[in-house]
Amino acid sequence: MTSPKATTHDAAFEQIDRIIAGVGRIERRVSDYILALQRELSPESSITLEVAEQLSLLSGRVAYLFTGFVVPSRYPKGENDGPLGALALARALRSAGLRPTLWVDPQLVDTALWLAAELAVTIPVQAIDLAELEKRRSEPAVAIAIEKPGNNNQGIMHTFDGLAISSGSLSIDALFLHWNASQTLTMAIGDRGNEIGFGALSEPIARWAPSSLTCQCGCGGGVVASTPAQRVLPAAVSNWGAYGIAAALALLAGDTTGLLEPAEEERMLRVAAVRGCVDGICRRGCYGVDGLPGMTSVAVVQALKDTVLDALRG
Repeated sequence: MTSPKATTHDAAFEQIDRIIAGVGRIERRVSDYILALQRELSPESSITLEVAEQLSLLSGRVAYLFTGFVVPSRYPKGENDGPLGALALARALRSAGLRPTLWVDPQLVDTALWLAAELAVTIPVQAIDLAELEKRRSEPAVAIAIEKPGNNNQGIMHTFDGLAISSGSLSIDALFLHWNASQTLTMAIGDRGNEIGFGALSEPIARWAPSSLTCQCGCGGGVVASTPAQRVLPAAVSNWGAYGIAAALALLAGDTTGLLEPAEEERMLRVAAVRGCVDGICRRGCYGVDGLPGMTSVAVVQALKDTVLDALRG
């Protein structure tokens, strides 16, 4: 289903897709790869528009958001790609009328609360408790994973460069498999393919990124997550994918309440660094994300805001 507003703003939604793919801001081979994955999933229309339209139908319903990429030897308090996007998306979903709860690896609860304070958003923030989630698995209308590692076909989670995750992040694959078979919509945002949900893209990832077929632990399963999601959003940085959905929701509704501000992104990056939530490439707290300078991420947020405002001004 495509709304009249969506048709009016087709070019703007397509621009959102390109912005979150990093076009003009990262290496072209990477942005081209992300765009190719997006087209694989949505060849006829904007992928962020399709996601926003699905979410807009769930006003009044419960949304569960999951994030956390914790590896004790590398990022014991998690990496900053994921939590920032999850909080921004949770705020946007609440503006769209949904009832979000954020579930994070236990090591990230305090950081998530600090980030929520920076965005002035009051939503439940819970430590992932698999037993509790099993009891409540019929509650959400939609479950969204943002930069959350998923099991490969051997049942092992990996970092993007092939290190087995034997402790730290908690697997939510069983929950997603249940929701895929039930009435709950599953969505996933990721950038490398080792995130839950990307089982839906295993063949094109193997074709375009053959290095993903190998890993360092010898399990033979590679790094690509095997569990699919019903809707997958590839982005150059997972946070950017979440920001893109927030922008698409704002454009679709004609309401910028849930739109992320560049100054908010700057503050969240700094708060995450202070809290020990690190850049996953640099493996230290810094003003940056996924090896990119903080100013690049702030520029992405600014570009998303400008795209929405320009489109709404007509």
